[in-house]
Amino acid sequence: MKREYELTFVIRPDKDDEGFAAVTDKVAGYVKAAGGEVTSTNLWGRRRLAYPIRRFAEGYYVFMLIQMDANGLAELDRSLRLNEDVIRHLVVRKDE
Repeated sequence: MKREYELTFVIRPDKDDEGFAAVTDKVAGYVKAAGGEVTSTNLWGRRRLAYPIRRFAEGYYVFMLIQMDANGLAELDRSLRLNEDVIRHLVVRKDE
C-alpha cells in the first residue's frame, strides 16, 4: 500500500542552477527507482543553515511530496546518503 511522505533535502550551496536542477532530478529518479512517485516539488531556495554541515553555512532546500511503499524507504534513504551533493535529508510520513 502506497503512503504519502514528505521528503526535505538540502543541496550543497556550491552548485550552479544546472547542477541544482540535476540533483533534484536525480533525487526524483531515486524515488522512482524505489517504486514511488513524486506528486509535487517545492523549491525553497538558498537558505542559511542553523549550524555548519560539512563546512557549509548555506544550502539549497527542496521539499517533495512523494507516494511510495514503506519497503522502498530504506533504498531511498541509502541512495540519498550516498549522494555527495545532498548534505542533509529527512523523510516524514504525512498525517492522514
